[in-house]
Amino acid sequence: MDGFKKPYRGTRHVYVHDKEHEDKTLVNLYKDSEFAKENAIKKDAKEPDDTLDIEREEDDIENFLNDSKVESEEEVPVKKSVKKAKKKAAKKKKACKKILKTILKIFFAILLIAAAVIGVLLLFKASTSTNVIEQNKIQEAVADNLYYAPLTGIEIDHKVDANAGITCAMIENSVDARPQSGLRAAEIVYEAIAEGGISRFMAVYQANKPNYIGPLRSARLTFVHFAKQYNCMYVHVGGATNAINELRGGGYREMDADWNMNKYASRKISPGRYAPHNVYSRSVWLDEYAFKKGWTTSTLASFARIQPDTINEVEKRDATKINIKLSGDNSYNPHFDYNATTNTYLRSHQRGGAHYDKEENGQRIQIAPTVVIAMKVHVIPRAQDVNGYTDHVTYGEGEAFVFQDGTVTAATWRRNGPADPLKFYNKTSNEEILLNRGQTWITAYPDTIGAVNWE
Repeated sequence: MDGFKKPYRGTRHVYVHDKEHEDKTLVNLYKDSEFAKENAIKKDAKEPDDTLDIEREEDDIENFLNDSKVESEEEVPVKKSVKKAKKKAAKKKKACKKILKTILKIFFAILLIAAAVIGVLLLFKASTSTNVIEQNKIQEAVADNLYYAPLTGIEIDHKVDANAGITCAMIENSVDARPQSGLRAAEIVYEAIAEGGISRFMAVYQANKPNYIGPLRSARLTFVHFAKQYNCMYVHVGGATNAINELRGGGYREMDADWNMNKYASRKISPGRYAPHNVYSRSVWLDEYAFKKGWTTSTLASFARIQPDTINEVEKRDATKINIKLSGDNSYNPHFDYNATTNTYLRSHQRGGAHYDKEENGQRIQIAPTVVIAMKVHVIPRAQDVNGYTDHVTYGEGEAFVFQDGTVTAATWRRNGPADPLKFYNKTSNEEILLNRGQTWITAYPDTIGAVNWE
């Protein structure tokens, strides 16, 4: 087979060297081909005599040629070039498809990310909108359910039952007892002469719970009658005979240090303080005692207050300095200076300077009620008292002056009996006076030597 190139593997290609050798070569190629062998097997099956004439052989060669593809040697490189180009084009096409597929993947990934971002933004917007709506609802709910201290009308951050238990504590005001503790936190304070021209206070608590209260002193009938309207726990250390008789026979809730010394303590935060100016108690002790006694509710009849956030219109502040005379000793006669910034009255003693309240940390803060009321009371001799001490009648009616917003209103106080609430009426219109919200300070001055003046 010299002069012929090897056929491609797996194909039936026949190569010839040149045209002049074509006849001789075709016969030999045919005889050596698989086609001839397969054809011979088929013929043996049909003609067992194994005869083969030349004419039939030529036909077989022609069939072989038709079945095979004969190419000249010059055509082979062209064919290879075409195949290579096709292969290259196919490869390029495949690469393009791969690139296109990658681009599509990136495109769809970007679409998904964009959709996710838009979705998150929409959800955030919806959530923010929902939160704003919920916050508005909460603010509206809070606005509809604001909490106010029943005794003062001041807005506070917790709810206090209007009928929650009330404590009325007797606090001393002798010069040696100053500064006191717990007076600034009192919601209502009653002031009157106890004896010998020395005044005393009864501090009323419900929503406010000061740590220390004192120094505590003895009961007086004037204050016992003030306390009855509150159905409060009356805290004291001993007392005048008529006051003790009233407490123990009149259905009062009494807490006397003589019986309950474990609820009182000598005050260690004021070194040098000596008896009887050193007896103090604490709100937590008093509340514990009231709870054990079942004194957890009180019948409240407090003062009429202006509506929340209401500001009284004042044409002229005609009462910014107030003096009230209780005693012949100016150490016990109070003075008040109106503070327009806080709309309160800074309290002082006409002799002795500013009236401070001492905090547990030692800080001293000047007492400054929102409303100051001076009420004239009738003086009567103290029953069964050989010392000539007096008490005051705190029920019935009498003259009063109500100071608030830097002004004064002439008034009449009325009260049918000790158990009835104390009320103040405008002397001109006879309508109940609406008091500002905050601490109310009531000074009962005697109709004998007492007086009130302002400027």
